[in-house]
Amino acid sequence: MSCTEQGRLAGSFALKLQLKSCLVCMAALVLLSGCSKKSASPESSGMPVAARPFKDLRDLPGTIANVTLTSNTVRIDESTTHRILRSIGSDGDIFVFDNSDSRVQNLHEGQIFLLDKVAVRKVLAVAKKDNLIIVGTDYASLTDFIQQGQLKWTAPIKFGSLFSAKDSSAPSRPAPSMWFIPNGTVYAAGTELSYSGKVDDWDTSMRVTPSSNRLDVAFRVSRSSQGMNVMTAAKGYLKDFLSSADIQVAQGDLSNFSYNATDLNGEVDVQYAATRDGEAAGIDKPNIKLPPLAKIPMPIDGIPFMLTINANLILKPGFGAKKEAASGSFQITYSGDEGFQVKGGDPQSSSTIDGSGTIGRVQTASLAPHAILIGLAAPKITLSLGMQSAMDVLQQAFPSSLADSLGDFLANTSAGKWAKKKMNSSFKTEAAAYVQTVAVGTMASEGSLGLLPCKLTRLLLQFEGGADAYLLGQKAADKHLMIAKKEFVVREPDVKACGDK
Repeated sequence: MSCTEQGRLAGSFALKLQLKSCLVCMAALVLLSGCSKKSASPESSGMPVAARPFKDLRDLPGTIANVTLTSNTVRIDESTTHRILRSIGSDGDIFVFDNSDSRVQNLHEGQIFLLDKVAVRKVLAVAKKDNLIIVGTDYASLTDFIQQGQLKWTAPIKFGSLFSAKDSSAPSRPAPSMWFIPNGTVYAAGTELSYSGKVDDWDTSMRVTPSSNRLDVAFRVSRSSQGMNVMTAAKGYLKDFLSSADIQVAQGDLSNFSYNATDLNGEVDVQYAATRDGEAAGIDKPNIKLPPLAKIPMPIDGIPFMLTINANLILKPGFGAKKEAASGSFQITYSGDEGFQVKGGDPQSSSTIDGSGTIGRVQTASLAPHAILIGLAAPKITLSLGMQSAMDVLQQAFPSSLADSLGDFLANTSAGKWAKKKMNSSFKTEAAAYVQTVAVGTMASEGSLGLLPCKLTRLLLQFEGGADAYLLGQKAADKHLMIAKKEFVVREPDVKACGDK
């Protein structure tokens, strides 16, 4: 919903809210784009990582993996990586190796290193200390390390089998082929996983249950701040689907990139409530980036892609009196194919996704005008080459303490000072592509003292996709696409004077 639309909505009621509509809109855009720069989301929260991930997508029928790496790429095989890599920084920017391999000894600024099934990164700075080699890195795009060729796959995401109990033939200790996933992350289908704690200062509880044909999710967030009490709870499911991509590079340029989630089918029920008890009331951090619901490693010919399923949330009330309350609910359902293609630099939809929305009963108690905004991006399905999605997995094998302790040493080198400045400005998002289903609900009420006690509730359902420049290439720009949208409106009383439907 644009700032203009929110202004028109509030203006139709002549509401004088303390909540400024454009600020709400900007906050919503942060949520819906999934680009929150600051998050306390506990990545190692116990949410599921696939215990039986794809060992290599080349094992799947129809997969194409035929690429030539750039001459600037240094590739290190999986077993050697496991032997020489000592630590990865908590931000995924610093790698510490022992000095036993000549390929690492000769690394220099501007090169790309590909650690099979672990990471692909651009080298910004290299320093040596005792028998260690410290490497400062940044994101690597597809065209940084692929000169020519094609990667193409269609992978079935079957939650029951991906999160099922471990094979008896599996090794008793983590091995590189298992993506270093510790035994503690092996789950049985139907087993409920839970998390409870603080996320961005919000009290958060989550439950995730993989079953034979779907992933069931429930979460609740709440917060009391400055006289305001706010809560939202949601439950729903995402059924098994197909994840596919087609990446084509010709002479160092990305000629085609397509990403699709096929046969999506899901439902989300949302309930919300807010009360104001005192003079000063407000929520200073309305955006909540929940811990990942699921992570599925998807390596192809050693290139470490990761599929992540997320949910992001925004909850922002705006009250005009001291004692007020509002509550309500909505439901969305969706089905179809959600995807896009970037060809010749232009993003195009390749979707047949459709959905519906239902607005439940809204209850308010206030003398003055008031409003509330609820936004939910769920599911957000992301294909990433970035480090952040994989950090909790990788740190089980390569703890961050050593790399973090050597960060200052690297920064004190002449190259490191430049690298640290560059890394601080560039670590903003992941090298990733995504599709997501977004629901934004707004309610505005005239209050009981209004000439006409109007109440207007809107539910905007949107399907979006996109990829960032870190993935597509340094010459590219971020590509974002509105795939489809629908709006549902409830007006009480149902008269023109209460605003447009």
